[in-house]
Amino acid sequence: MKTTMTLLFNFYLIALSAQATISSEDFQILENSAWEGTLTYKNYSDGKAVSIRTTMQVRIEKNKITYTVQYPDEPKENSTLIKRIRKNGSYFGNEKVLKKMRTPEGKMKVITSFEGKDNDQEATMYLIYLFNENELSITKEVQYKNSQKRFIRNSQNYKRI
Repeated sequence: MKTTMTLLFNFYLIALSAQATISSEDFQILENSAWEGTLTYKNYSDGKAVSIRTTMQVRIEKNKITYTVQYPDEPKENSTLIKRIRKNGSYFGNEKVLKKMRTPEGKMKVITSFEGKDNDQEATMYLIYLFNENELSITKEVQYKNSQKRFIRNSQNYKRI
């Protein structure tokens, strides 16, 4: 019995230390690319889905990934986001890497999370990055601290141009 418990405890420790990590190589297929698509978000005021056109360019330099995003119909919202792969690949910017995998269709899927506020409520945000050489999506899910349910706050869906 003692041997069984020791083995189980050792497997538990191994599972804890096997955290998912990423590297810039995982994103290399996106290097120097241009995309067009839509941003769809859940409106805070009425909860309805709103979609707007968007374009994006991606650049990779060592452990830094730069997303430059334009909204043709709302140019004042254009932005540049820089995320660094940190802590030996266990963080993507301020997001903790939870999972990295290839889907059966061959797409790279990276899931991250971070703590923050959404609609003035404490929440855990989950970001799902899903991409291949021709398609890229980034989906943000929110789970409020007082809830077990997640919902999609926004999703960006792109095709390479």
